[in-house]
Amino acid sequence: MNSGSFMDSELINKIAHDFANATNLAVVVVNIHGEEVSDLYHFTPFCQSLRQDPEMGRRCRMSDRCGGLEASKSNQPCIYRCHAGLTDFSIPLVIGGHLVGFVLCGQVRIKDTVKLPEMQESSSFTWRQNGQLAEHFENIPIIDYDRLLSSADLLKIIVDNYLKQQLDFVVIKEHQPASAERRAAIPSQHDSKMKKVLRYIDSHYSEDLRLEDVAAMVYLSPYYFSKLFKKYQGIGFNAYVNQQRMDSARQMLEQSDWSIAVIARNLGFSQTSYFCKVFRQAYRITPQAYREQRLMSQNNPPAGNIALPRN
Repeated sequence: MNSGSFMDSELINKIAHDFANATNLAVVVVNIHGEEVSDLYHFTPFCQSLRQDPEMGRRCRMSDRCGGLEASKSNQPCIYRCHAGLTDFSIPLVIGGHLVGFVLCGQVRIKDTVKLPEMQESSSFTWRQNGQLAEHFENIPIIDYDRLLSSADLLKIIVDNYLKQQLDFVVIKEHQPASAERRAAIPSQHDSKMKKVLRYIDSHYSEDLRLEDVAAMVYLSPYYFSKLFKKYQGIGFNAYVNQQRMDSARQMLEQSDWSIAVIARNLGFSQTSYFCKVFRQAYRITPQAYREQRLMSQNNPPAGNIALPRN
C-alpha cells in the first residue's frame, strides 16, 4: 500500500474489501494523483494484466485520476468508460474540506447503447492483438446499468456517512524536505503552519489560489508569509503553485485527450493563453507541441520496451 498521500488505514482497506465482496465489483482507493493507497480488491484478470505493462498501467492510473477529477467537480459519483473500454465509477474523498483522493469501483461491461463519458481516447484497443487479453475481456460480465448506478449511490453513502466521520486522516505529500539550513531558519512555531500550507496547496492547486487567502488561513500577514514561504521551500509561493500545476498539466497532456482549454481551466487558469505562457516558460515548448511530441514517442517506442504478455 502506497502511503505517500494517505496514512496507512485498516478502515480504508476494510471498507474497500467489504464493498468488493458484497457487490463483486473491483475496488481501489487512490490519491489525487491516481496512485493506489489501498490494496486492489476483485480486480479482473484483464485489468491485472494491463497494469503489469508500464504504458498500459500508466493509462489505467490516468483514467483513475481523470475519472476522480470529474467526480470531484460535482462531489457526486461519476460513471465513465476507461481507456480500455470498461465501465468504472469514482467517488471523491473529501476530508476536512480538502479533496485527498478517490474511491474507484467497477471494471465491468455494460451495454454499448448506454452513453458514458470517456476519460481517455479509447478508439485504438491495441491490447486486442493479444489473444489472452482479448479472452479475459470477453469473460468480464455485462451488468445492468441500473445496478451499477445503485452501487455507486450506496458507496457514496458509505463514504460520506461512515468513512469521513470515522477516519481521522492526515494527508501526507511526498515533498522534497527543506534543507537543514532552511528549517533551522524557520521559527519552530511556524513549521506546522508551513506543512499545513503545503498540504492545502496540493489539494487545491486547481483552484484560484491567492497568497493573501492562504496567508490568512495560517494567521500570517501576506508580506511575512511570502518571505517565510520562500525561506521554507526555497521558491516563491506563486512559483511553487505554478510548478505543481505544470507537473499536473504534463500528465494531463500525456494521458488524456482533453483540449488545451479544458486542461487550463481544470488547473485554475482563467485564460488559456496565460496557461500556455506559463507552460512554455517551464518547459520551453508549447502545450500542443509537447502533446504531439509525446504522442509521437508513444507511437514509436524505443527498442527494449516491455510488451504486453502474449500467448
